[in-house]
Amino acid sequence: MRKINKILAVITTTAIVLTGCVGGKKEEKTSDPNQKVEITYWDFPQFTKDKEFTKTEDYDAALIKAFEEKHPNIKVNYQKIEFTDGPAKIETAIQSKTAPDVIYDAPGRVISWAAKDLLVPLDNVDTSKLNDAAVKASTYKDKLYMYPQGVAPFLMGVNKDLTDKLGVSHLLPLDKADRSWTVEEYEKFLRAVKEKDPNINPALFYTKSQAGDQGPRAFVSNLYNSWITDKDITKYTINDENGVKGLEWVKKAYDDGLLGQGVALEGKDALESFKSGRAATTILFSPGTAASHASGFNYKFLPFPNSGGKAQYEYLVAGPAIFDNGDKAKADAAKKFVDFMINDKDWGKRTLLASGNFSAKKGETGLYDSEELKFAESLTEQYGPYYNTIPGFAKMRPLWFNMVQGVLNGKTTPKEGLDKFVSDADKTIKEAL
Repeated sequence: MRKINKILAVITTTAIVLTGCVGGKKEEKTSDPNQKVEITYWDFPQFTKDKEFTKTEDYDAALIKAFEEKHPNIKVNYQKIEFTDGPAKIETAIQSKTAPDVIYDAPGRVISWAAKDLLVPLDNVDTSKLNDAAVKASTYKDKLYMYPQGVAPFLMGVNKDLTDKLGVSHLLPLDKADRSWTVEEYEKFLRAVKEKDPNINPALFYTKSQAGDQGPRAFVSNLYNSWITDKDITKYTINDENGVKGLEWVKKAYDDGLLGQGVALEGKDALESFKSGRAATTILFSPGTAASHASGFNYKFLPFPNSGGKAQYEYLVAGPAIFDNGDKAKADAAKKFVDFMINDKDWGKRTLLASGNFSAKKGETGLYDSEELKFAESLTEQYGPYYNTIPGFAKMRPLWFNMVQGVLNGKTTPKEGLDKFVSDADKTIKEAL
């Protein structure tokens, strides 16, 4: 009888424990390391630079095959999504509770999902081995939600073949190790290009839409050492004295014909103008855009002109994140897949190189032979505060380009425009909280 009572007591206790485990926000299935698990992986077309697999879907298929060979109990179902309609498809999947287990994306969207409690925190990642700026961009409330694999700065570029032809290359800062130049030096170069050939835009400052809007924002904020937000990314600060001075310079240079006529143009128009030789420089450039918009001529990366001599850069951060779909077995399998694509001795570095980005791991440098890529890689320590994760970021973006359009069209002064922009942009933060 005592044995029976003991058995009943154990059963009762076990039932209580199991019942207690089921409460809370999401009912999670337990994880058995030996069970067969299927996970889904969605990816934008970003792995296009592998020497063997030049289509992102082919690269992803090879990556998945290599992973499944090492983890035969995990099957990865893959879906390629496009940059055009991919974000909408993700949001639809979230609403219908069919979100993928793993997605490779950027902090702008990832952190907004983390704020809505949709992701699994990556508690097993040693962030001390990663670039501090990349970690900060991928973190929400002191928890890492995206594993930063690649980073790359957004900076400027010049068609050196064209400037050689015009005889103005000596005005570029290419003989300096850091290639830094002042606003005065930059303006001298722009005027020289315009004087040599009035049919070529020295540069093209565009304001039509949010497409490529990181270029104009970084351009304005760098001129006299301002920035779009404070360093803690809690408020907008571009209307300070230096920000106003920067936009005043842009207005005058625009009126003088030094920055083209881009009030009705967007980022892709500026890049096409640069690619076709109708513009000597571009204010929107990166290792990725260089590969697609600077073939066939000798390009050079350029820092933004900066009165203090050292520009700050907006930058790309890319890596995988894991959606919390209420299944611990899938979450654990997803973590293994994420770790494989970043840290596997063969496929980790290969995946990074396939993206064309620089490593977010400390000390992992010198991955590319190109002089230009080595220069761009050296700018990691000059990344500015990553404000793409600020609450209300999406609603801020149209406020920016509409304001700049008003300034260039003479409907408002730079100071009035920036003051109103900051006031309205700060409201988007409060509305999003």
